[in-house]
Amino acid sequence: MGIRDRLVPILTNRLYTFLFFTAIGVIPRLIAWVLLPLDWNSDSYHHWQIAYLTLKIGLKQGRMWDLNGSEYYWGMVPHLVQAFLLWLLHTASIAPYRALNVLLGGMNAYLVYLIGRDNIYWEVGLYASLLFALYPVAVVFDAIAMQETLALFLALLSLYLFRTRPFWSGVFLALASQSRIEFWLVSIIFILGVVLVERASTKIAPFVVGWLLVTSVFCWFFIIRTGNALYPLYWSLYNIFGGWTKTRGGKPFLQQMLSWIVEKLRAWPTKPTGIILLGSMAAFLGVFVHMTWKKWKRYHIYLFFMASLVVFGPLFVPYLAQILKYLLLMLRMSIPLAAFGYIILIYLLFRTKLPLVAVRLKRLHIEKLLVFATLLSYAYFIPAYGRFQVYPQMAFEAADRAMEYYHGGTVVCDYPTMNYRFVSRWHIKAKALLGNHYSPAYYGITDPVEYARWFKDHNITLWISVDQQAYPVWSVVNREFPNLLIYKDEIYGITFYVVNQTALDRILTG
Repeated sequence: MGIRDRLVPILTNRLYTFLFFTAIGVIPRLIAWVLLPLDWNSDSYHHWQIAYLTLKIGLKQGRMWDLNGSEYYWGMVPHLVQAFLLWLLHTASIAPYRALNVLLGGMNAYLVYLIGRDNIYWEVGLYASLLFALYPVAVVFDAIAMQETLALFLALLSLYLFRTRPFWSGVFLALASQSRIEFWLVSIIFILGVVLVERASTKIAPFVVGWLLVTSVFCWFFIIRTGNALYPLYWSLYNIFGGWTKTRGGKPFLQQMLSWIVEKLRAWPTKPTGIILLGSMAAFLGVFVHMTWKKWKRYHIYLFFMASLVVFGPLFVPYLAQILKYLLLMLRMSIPLAAFGYIILIYLLFRTKLPLVAVRLKRLHIEKLLVFATLLSYAYFIPAYGRFQVYPQMAFEAADRAMEYYHGGTVVCDYPTMNYRFVSRWHIKAKALLGNHYSPAYYGITDPVEYARWFKDHNITLWISVDQQAYPVWSVVNREFPNLLIYKDEIYGITFYVVNQTALDRILTG
C-alpha cells in the first residue's frame, strides 16, 4: 500500500486532514519547547511587557503601554492577543502565548497544505506542508513568544482565502500587517501586483476594501495616539535606514532613505550576499513585469512569495556572512519565505524535466531527500539556539538578586526580561514598575530638582542600571546628588541602587 492509499482516508475527511497536518506541525514544536524550556529571545519578554502593561494600565486609558516607549513600534495585534490570554487565564506567565504559537505553528503547516492542494495538487501541498512543519527555524521560533507565528498565520489565511473570500482575505492581510510590520510592505507590493494583473477588475474590489477598512482603523488610532498614521511602519523604516546612527540621525526621512539606498548599491556588488540580493531583485522585477503582463495562473502565490522575498530577504541575507549569533536571530525572517516558497519549490520539482533524458525530477524523489536533510539539520539548530538560554537565566538571576534589596515601593528597570521575573516570580504589581523612559530626561528637562521630584512622586526605592537608557538619569543624579543613590550590588554588568530617602527629603525641602 503506497502513501496515496494510506492517506486517502485522512485527506478525504476535513477534520482528519486538519488534525493530521496540525499535528505534524505541533509535535516538533512541542519537542523544541521541551529541549529549549526557557524562552531565550529577549524580544519575547519585551512583547510580554507591552501586553501585560497594556492589560493592567494601558487599556483603562484607551492605549497601549510600555516602560521603554515601544508600545506602538511593533505590531499591535499580537500584543492585544497576548493581553487577552493573560486576562482570560488570570496569569502573568509567558507560557500561554508560547502555547498559542505552538498551535498556530501547526495550523500554519495545515494552511500550507491547503494552499498547495487547492491551487496546484494535493501532493504538492503534502510535501510543502511537511517541509515547512519541520523547518527548524520555524519550529524553534514557533515555540517562543514572538510575533512571527501569528503574523504568518494571518498572512497564510489571507492567501488561502484570496480566491474564494476576497473581502476576508483583505481583512486578514491587514491584520497580518499589524502583527509583523514587514507584512505591511508586503501587502502594499501584493496589492499593487494584484491591481496590475486584474486590470482593476471588480473581482478584486472586496479584497482591497477589506484591507483598506482594517488598515484605516489602525491608522486612525495611530494618528490619535502618536500623530503619525503610519507610526510603526515609519519608525521601522527609520531604524533600517540608520536614523539612530550618527551619520544619518536628524536628517529628513527621504534623505535617510536615499542615503541608505546609495550606500547599499555601492556595497552590495562587492559582497556575495549583496550580489544575491541584487540578483534576486533584478529577477523579481523581470518576473513581476512578465506576470502582470501575461496574467499568470496562480499568480497570487508567486506574487506573495516574491513580495515577501523583496521585503524579508534584505533583513537576513546580509547576516549570512556575519557573526553567527546575529544570523541565528535574523533567520526568523526566512520563515515566511519557507512557508510560501516550499509550495513553489515542490511544484517546480514535480513538473521540471531533466534535459536530454526527459525524466521528471519527481522520479528522483528529491522532495523526500529534502525532508531527510531537514531532519538532519536539527542536530545543528537545536544546540545552536540552546546556547541563547543563558541570557534569560542571567537576567532571572539578576532579578532575583535585585529583590534582596527591595522592600516595597517602585522599581525602575529598563530590562523587560528582568521585569518579567519581577512580576511572574516576585509578584511585583504593574504600577510598581517604571522605566527611565518616563524620567525628566526623556522630556528634555535639565533642572536637577525635577529628577529628585520624579523619584519622590513615584516612590522609587530601587533603581537598576542596565544599559545606556539609564545613563541620562545617572549622569544628573551622580553629578548633582551623589548621596541619593546608594550602591548595593552588581551582577553581569547590571547595577543595583537603593534610594536614600533621607537624602531625597533633604534635597526637596532644602
